[in-house]
Amino acid sequence: MSKFICGLFFFVLVGFNFYAVAEVTQDYKCYVKSSYGGEYVVFFKWKEKDANHQMRALPAKQLSDKMGKKYFVKQVDECVPVDKYFSSIKAKELDMHTSK
Repeated sequence: MSKFICGLFFFVLVGFNFYAVAEVTQDYKCYVKSSYGGEYVVFFKWKEKDANHQMRALPAKQLSDKMGKKYFVKQVDECVPVDKYFSSIKAKELDMHTSK
């Protein structure tokens, strides 16, 4: 009986561990406009299931550019996975000149 309980406990633990590993993360890039008038392509790593919520939460978040200058996100124009292209021409141009 105790071997059965131990075996069952083991399979339950493996199942929980598999679920924790199964949460898939994805790299995203977003074309944002700052409260100071600057435009940036910023990169994030989010869980796929939380990506839409994270994108909607970006306005009013404080970020830093590569020079360390802090800015607030005023507007998020577009977010896409890093292996996709932006639809906006301005975002595409800025993305080509942004170091990854």
